[in-house]
Amino acid sequence: MIAVIFELKAEYGFASVDTEIHLWHLVREGGTVALCDRTMTVDSRTRSSADLRDIFPERLCPACRQRYCELLPNMTHPAPAAPAAHSGA
Repeated sequence: MIAVIFELKAEYGFASVDTEIHLWHLVREGGTVALCDRTMTVDSRTRSSADLRDIFPERLCPACRQRYCELLPNMTHPAPAAPAAHSGA
């Protein structure tokens, strides 16, 4: 099995500051097309996918997040453990 490495690419907002990041998109490492099919610019700010946990959920493209979860089915969250039974003693 070949590991696919993703990275985060910035989509800039329309504010007066050109460097304000609107959303982060997931792109295959070295690529320019995000999982949501948006074409990113080569010079967009890039971060390692290891930084994914540091990004607020509302700052990550929802379509990229959904596609990423579909590609990595082993990333499901475990069900909460059942409370331990008490012996009543």
